Amino acid sequence: MVVTVKKTDPVTLEVVSNYLVSAVREMGATLRRTAYSTILRESMDCSAALFDAKGQLIAQADHVPSHQGSLAFAARRIAETMTLDPEDVVILNHPYEGGTHHPDILIFKPIFVDGILCALSAALGHHIDVGGRSPGSISSDARDVFEEGLIIPALKLYRKGELIPEILQMITANVRVPEKTMGDIRAEIAAVTIGESRYVELARKYGRLELQATIEVCLDNSEQLMREDLARLPDGSFSATGHLDSDGISETPVPVTVNITKKGSDVVVDFSGSSPQVEGPFNCSLSSVYSAVYAGVRYMVSPLIMQNEGCYRPIQVVRPEGTIVNPRRPAPISGRFTTLERIADTIVLAFNSIRGDDQVASGVACVCSFAVDGVDNQSGRPFVCFEIFGGGWGATEKGDGLDASFGLMANCYDTPIEAVEMEYPLRVENYNLIADSGGAGKYRGGLGFYRNTRYLAEQGRYTNRSETSRFPPPGVLGGEAGTPSSQRLIRAGGELEPLPSKITNLTIRSGDRIEMAQPGGGGYGRARDRDPELVFSDWLDGKVTSRAVLDVYAVVIDTDSSELDLEATRKLRSSLRDG
Repeated sequence: MVVTVKKTDPVTLEVVSNYLVSAVREMGATLRRTAYSTILRESMDCSAALFDAKGQLIAQADHVPSHQGSLAFAARRIAETMTLDPEDVVILNHPYEGGTHHPDILIFKPIFVDGILCALSAALGHHIDVGGRSPGSISSDARDVFEEGLIIPALKLYRKGELIPEILQMITANVRVPEKTMGDIRAEIAAVTIGESRYVELARKYGRLELQATIEVCLDNSEQLMREDLARLPDGSFSATGHLDSDGISETPVPVTVNITKKGSDVVVDFSGSSPQVEGPFNCSLSSVYSAVYAGVRYMVSPLIMQNEGCYRPIQVVRPEGTIVNPRRPAPISGRFTTLERIADTIVLAFNSIRGDDQVASGVACVCSFAVDGVDNQSGRPFVCFEIFGGGWGATEKGDGLDASFGLMANCYDTPIEAVEMEYPLRVENYNLIADSGGAGKYRGGLGFYRNTRYLAEQGRYTNRSETSRFPPPGVLGGEAGTPSSQRLIRAGGELEPLPSKITNLTIRSGDRIEMAQPGGGGYGRARDRDPELVFSDWLDGKVTSRAVLDVYAVVIDTDSSELDLEATRKLRSSLRDG
């Protein structure tokens, strides 16, 4: 398919495109700097975007990739089903009606210019708690959507500038830490108000109709660039299957299969062969499936292409009904991030089959969710701590994978230890990279990490969602797999309790410690082809052990003098090849 882009002043096109991106970046900065909870202000589990009046994405900044399609589905639903007035504010989190999962609360504000609805300003934040059966609203064993927290359909929180207090009262009555939730909702409202102001400024400068016409060209331009990049890849049909450790209830692995057909510049992603919908909460909402597909395909093209609705036009998705990617109501859905990360990683694995040497090893492909609650001994107030963690990225032909980073779909930050210890009765006693956790290869997988957290309140509950304990990230082209994840509880008295990758509402007490080991990424190419200087540097940094240096990489280091012996290394590798 060939896209004809209308002629427009290229300078105006660049100025408008980048102004819109700048506006959504400012929205995101406003949200983070005014948020109350650590998950928003420190971890940046939030996004902001602008849409046209039809709900088409016109600008999204470099926030969380899993939100890129999510906001669009909600925007279209609002545009199609609601009558909007100036100064309205809409709130929703309904996972079956445009939302993602319960903790992600979406806020929209319509943008009017000269009395005409022109656009929607949107923000999404992962809230620290929205009720449900487990603190942090991340139960790993929920069996329907009603167990997972408060469900908010699209409602007007402000009508023509007037707050509807009953909605906030309803939310406040259903969450464990209402001051945090209410503060974060106000932060989202501040963000969408910034978006409204910036769009109106641009419309005043260029004129309402001229701006809308320029935006249409922006969308067409992104589509054209996407199609040009996709057309360079070989045509064909190819597939891959990834697995979740379990669905949180049974121990049966859950397959996610992607079948990709690429013809010219069109891509069809078909999930036939994937698991039927599961009993636990790891089914994937509509918006989240599309987010994962969009991100997975976008990783195959230039990152410089402006992110908007045009990027998605070459992509079609097939979701068989009753499967993990198209569950029937009221299937539980709050663990959908685990599944969408697996979708994106599996799409990359499928594309590997046509990328020759330019393949990508698997990385962490999940987010480990950590939640505890209790009563703070000093303040006497209840608390909920919710954190998220990544692991190692897969290596590529261009270099080693990133160490201890979030996966393909998160783009978040670790919460600083100082922020955790100031905010909660927790003490982080160890937090370090794990030597040898990255899959060995010509280029090494990124390292996973170990964290040991002591619980200091009197008694509370611990909930964990993690992955890769049974399916460590594989390497490519001879590269080795990264190490799997693991968790265990060390009681204050010293008793050790190994934990599964998913556990809900485990009782913990003062002095108990929660140990987490996050996975390393897969390696690229054969380990004995790795540059000895890189192995030596890793050894000096403590990223690989002396055993791995010799036995895996076949590199000789004089540990007494801490010097690399290149001649001995050459002879050793030559003898191993000859043998």
